[in-house]
Amino acid sequence: MVLLALFVAAVPPLAGQYENLNPDASSRYLIFLGTSALVLALWAISYNLMLGYTGMVSFAHAAYFGVGAYALALIFKRYQLPFFVALAAAPAVGAIVGLITGLVALRAVRLYFSLLTLAISQLLFSIVFQWYDFTGGDNGISITLPDQLNDYTTLYYFTAAVVVVCLLLMFVIVRSPFGAALLSIRENRDRAASIGINVRAYELAVYTVASLFAGVAGGLFIMYQQQAYPEMLYWTANAQPVVVSLLGGTSTFLGPAVGALIYVALDNAIAKQFPYQFDIILGAIVLGVVLAVPGGISDAPSVFLRLRERFHRGEKAEAPAAESTGEAIRMIDVRKALESEAIQAEAVHSGKMLLRLENLSKRFGGLRAVDDVSLEVRQGDRHAIIGPNGAGKSTLFNLITGRLKPSAGKVTFDGREITGKPPHVIARTGIGRAFQITTIFPKLTVRQNLQYAMLAHGGYTMRPFGVANRMFRNEAQELVEAVGLGPWADLPAGQLSHGDQRAIEIAISLALGSKLVLLDEPTAGMSAYETDKAMELVRRLATERHLTLLFCEHDMAVVFTTARTITVMHQGRVLTAGTPDEIRRNPDVQKVYLGELEEEELGA
Repeated sequence: MVLLALFVAAVPPLAGQYENLNPDASSRYLIFLGTSALVLALWAISYNLMLGYTGMVSFAHAAYFGVGAYALALIFKRYQLPFFVALAAAPAVGAIVGLITGLVALRAVRLYFSLLTLAISQLLFSIVFQWYDFTGGDNGISITLPDQLNDYTTLYYFTAAVVVVCLLLMFVIVRSPFGAALLSIRENRDRAASIGINVRAYELAVYTVASLFAGVAGGLFIMYQQQAYPEMLYWTANAQPVVVSLLGGTSTFLGPAVGALIYVALDNAIAKQFPYQFDIILGAIVLGVVLAVPGGISDAPSVFLRLRERFHRGEKAEAPAAESTGEAIRMIDVRKALESEAIQAEAVHSGKMLLRLENLSKRFGGLRAVDDVSLEVRQGDRHAIIGPNGAGKSTLFNLITGRLKPSAGKVTFDGREITGKPPHVIARTGIGRAFQITTIFPKLTVRQNLQYAMLAHGGYTMRPFGVANRMFRNEAQELVEAVGLGPWADLPAGQLSHGDQRAIEIAISLALGSKLVLLDEPTAGMSAYETDKAMELVRRLATERHLTLLFCEHDMAVVFTTARTITVMHQGRVLTAGTPDEIRRNPDVQKVYLGELEEEELGA
């Protein structure tokens, strides 16, 4: 922000000196370039709300930029309303068009979302291009500025003031709990939904907000160009905010602003001499920047610092990744963890019914993945679901957590029917989940993984103000310490070992205040040592925090040393259920699932 302020203040004085040194050159041109750089910066940063903060690749942002420009021109010239009223209406029109078209585009995700936005951009271009009576067709619309903005320096400062206000508003948004929700969606849409975030609603919200600020940029553009034309909405125009964002960097808030300044400078320096080669030269520069500094030019200093730190640390740099699991789990109170052996001798608590599945089924065409499954999970229980591959265990978990809608049957949790509810709604009822493939927010720190889960659980992520990283900081740190990851609280979660990432998944469920935690093969991919220590952690936390566990697992040693109740599934149906001793001695289970195991391997 300081650098931006210096740039804003420096352009007019430099223009005056430039005119004195070069009488034939006009200072107005330098001010014109500064104004265009500011508008481009605003446009690119508004786009980066989607690309850099939410992970949405849209090819319609030029359309909302153009809509803002046309809105100002039509309201001011055709309807004869005051200029500043028209300028204020430009972002409103951009937001409305963005909201309507966003509802269509967000019916798809990832590549299909991008293709839909491209189609939207072309549709809006066609309307503007062919509607001669209203938009002027291919001739566009020209305007004349009011007298108070005719001076280029005054126009520059007015534009700068509007841009700075817009940037401050966007900066407040990205630091807020709402911004935290956007970062969560960028990192992992499935995990974001599982902590209670309505992913599609937040994507629509940021799409609309980005369209609003693009409308502001479009309104400012027509002020200094004094013309709106259909090519502003053409599909190739969408490349400009993408290129500028990648050039400056999508990982920092002002990265696209840096890219905008460089883009305008390159355009001024190269396009005059090589007008037909500019795109090729620019593409080569952007490609080189992306390969050398993936975070963009604005991230170059931090890349240098990281390389220098790695050089100085030497072998110590690898210590956390190599030993984090062992060291973290060794911090656990082993005496408490070993109390699980005594717990196995206890009878299953006859607590209240927490989860009830009644005749639950899921069909994929002619395949019955889950067929008429009924089971009950009582509060405080550790309930394992076992069965061979293809038995329907993961599908059953997806039905419980809302990732799949059942073909038939009913799911009741804590006295409330949740059958077919969206994942974010079910997460808020008190069901946490660790996925079969480790699912966390890898680029966020360990503490942020838990902070953002707490924000989502408390309903704070709807707030577009406040500083998200200051909220629930102490509570998240306590939870990080509880799972033995305190020394690595400020590391990106993706840098930790597989076992520690599993611990983060469990901690996320605890951060949500979950009454029931679903663990889908919690030891998958772990070594024997990691498996033992990870399950000690699970058993300890379940005991200390009075958790109810429902987990599926292929490792029978884990099942028989952890579970109090076991349900066996086969071909999508429940084969039998009972205590570990009953399951161990059941001849049908031995025949169908455990037949190849020796009796001593069952943990007698």
